Amino acid sequence: MKKPELVFNIVSVPVDALMLVAAGIFSFYSRLRFEELVGPVIYNLQLSEFLGVLTFVIPIMLLIFGSLGLYNLKGTRKFSQEFWRVVLGVSLGLFLVIILFFFNRELFPSRFIVLATWVLSIILVVFGRLILKNIQKVLFKRGLGLHRLVIINGNNQESKIIESVYKNKSLGYRLVAELPYDNNTMSELEKLYAENRFDEIMQTNASLSDTANFKIVEFVRKHGLQFSFVPNLFEVQRNVVEVSTVKGIPIISLKNTPLDGWGKVVKRIFDIIVSTICIVITSPLFILIAIGIKLDSRGPVIYSAQRGSRNKAFWFYKFRSMHAHLSVGEGYGGEEAEKLWLEMRQNNARGGSDGAVSKFKDDPRVTRFGRFLRKTKLDELPQFVNVLKGDISMVGPRPHVLPELENYKHIYPRVLSIKPGIFGLSQLAIISRPLLPFEEEMRLNMFYIENWSLWLDIKVLANSFWMLFFAKKPKEDF
Repeated sequence: MKKPELVFNIVSVPVDALMLVAAGIFSFYSRLRFEELVGPVIYNLQLSEFLGVLTFVIPIMLLIFGSLGLYNLKGTRKFSQEFWRVVLGVSLGLFLVIILFFFNRELFPSRFIVLATWVLSIILVVFGRLILKNIQKVLFKRGLGLHRLVIINGNNQESKIIESVYKNKSLGYRLVAELPYDNNTMSELEKLYAENRFDEIMQTNASLSDTANFKIVEFVRKHGLQFSFVPNLFEVQRNVVEVSTVKGIPIISLKNTPLDGWGKVVKRIFDIIVSTICIVITSPLFILIAIGIKLDSRGPVIYSAQRGSRNKAFWFYKFRSMHAHLSVGEGYGGEEAEKLWLEMRQNNARGGSDGAVSKFKDDPRVTRFGRFLRKTKLDELPQFVNVLKGDISMVGPRPHVLPELENYKHIYPRVLSIKPGIFGLSQLAIISRPLLPFEEEMRLNMFYIENWSLWLDIKVLANSFWMLFFAKKPKEDF
């Protein structure tokens, strides 16, 4: 960890404590002002007694924060990761308070204070950390505290994409050099490190041999550096292994997926709850969108077509964003639409006619209102109904188009073993990188399958909503 990061980590402890105290005191006095809303104050808790409770609870909450890694922060880490850890840390602290309340009713006689402190603690702790984060970004832009990064094998497409990302100083990196991997790479690294000491190496070629990777790892360990790499499909699965013995002989087995068994049950319950909430919240938009579609072009409001996954097909719903007579599918454009689609495949932005999936720039089939729907992703709202029915999940690989499925179902059958999803790791990447290489999309999907957890689903959903509503989108019209 660099010195500026260490300073910010140390400073964040008293900042968090101050914000927790502020949240508690504000909640304490708010209780006295909201008697009409939450009822009369039955037990008159004194401020001195309340502060005594805070001095006991806050150190424990800071220890919880520390156990969640909130005081082991890299300036290069995304703030969304901090946010959810803060939410979890404050919630665990609240659980502790509830236990104390159970054994000592006079300790916290007001549920309002407990709940208000929980909400305000999240808001104020996040606010304090945002201030520190913005100060850190200012320092980054001035070249202070940057992680000096070397990218190895910088000749492929993935490396160029990664380089463009890490050239942004606000992320906390300064690109020192890009090196193709060859017989001279290790000697060049030694020379480069002697001349310009760097902090981190990123290896961006998923096809680089294990021997080459081990040489880089030896160099990294020798100099105490950080190392990151782009994995291939097999390496993505290495962290899901089970070790057992048969008569003293060690056996290593690749686990199937955490989605088996109870994982599948938990995910289905989560899907039902979240999709129901989303349908209720977005239902007023359904009428407005339906009116917009009807005013703009002829045809049905809902576009339904078959998608495939888990060795079966299902009907998939979206708001219609294309002219009905140019849409592919049963009951739509027929031969005319099929012929146009085959012609457009020649200009497929993701690999031409041989591409596994299709992406068309300035698609002529899309209506004026449809372009708005696609840009805002509002055309996908009916998919919440698919989730509620159990056809798809809130989070998973992209739904698979039947004609395109033939291009890769024998190469990546694993991706078809779980339900597709409205949101997912690959969908997140495609929001900012519409021309994401197909192999990288599959790697992201494989990572999700082998590393699923309910917490991962929550993070994907949170990041997806953030990207949709607040992040800067590419100007290209896909």
